[in-house]
Amino acid sequence: MLGGPGAAQDATDEIKKIAKDMKGKAEKALGETYGEFEAVKFTKQIVNGTNYNIKVKVGGEKYVHIKVHVPLPAKKAPNELLEQSKDKTLADPL
Repeated sequence: MLGGPGAAQDATDEIKKIAKDMKGKAEKALGETYGEFEAVKFTKQIVNGTNYNIKVKVGGEKYVHIKVHVPLPAKKAPNELLEQSKDKTLADPL
């Protein structure tokens, strides 16, 4: 969907990889270290590239939310961690 984010979906292998690649940056930004970091849900928003809001399980019933921008391939730029928040639950909306 162009403009607003779409409905939440189960994380695909591609989304799981994007989240795993952002683990170190998210841990640094949140001041935490996680043994588990597994994407479970996501939404996406098409902007000059794609923004992904990703719900990540970090152990037990604990989750974090990360927002990652994936630029258009022609830009040849790396993915960027835009936002992060901790102390989330599975039920919290993305």
